[in-house]
Amino acid sequence: MNPFWIKIEGVRLAITPRPRGRDWLDDDIRFLQRAGVDVVVSALTPAEVEELGLLEEGHCCQSNGLEFLSFPIEDRSVPPSLDEFDGLLNSVTAYLRNGKAVGVHCRAGIGRSSMIVASTLIRNGLSVDSAFSAIQEARGCSVPDTPEQRKWVERYSSRLSRAHK
Repeated sequence: MNPFWIKIEGVRLAITPRPRGRDWLDDDIRFLQRAGVDVVVSALTPAEVEELGLLEEGHCCQSNGLEFLSFPIEDRSVPPSLDEFDGLLNSVTAYLRNGKAVGVHCRAGIGRSSMIVASTLIRNGLSVDSAFSAIQEARGCSVPDTPEQRKWVERYSSRLSRAHK
């Protein structure tokens, strides 16, 4: 469960596959902590959390000194609303500005998590293309999972542009 650090100056942001559940959960969370992650963001749904044995992820993070945020997004889908997503990104951005390193995961660390990471990078001044390129370089594979996910991030970026005019 290796965090893939995004190589953007001044931003301590990583994308990662989900931790292994059940008996391996504590080991994987401790690994993230030793790798420098301060905050874990999960995009898994409650059904996935149960299926994957990650019901204790939030508690395990806290007991290892990490903060934990859950923002469920259906697999291969997009966030439920732009406003709710913006609220999540407000939190992620605040952590980053306070010097915290944030690690974001979904199931494989490709689709939903790349939407969160790309949108965070866009809030930090990158274009949509540059954000996804930085993630692809770190992750070593094409992101996100679906064209709909990319279009959603493009819409989010347009919304940010309109808000800052």
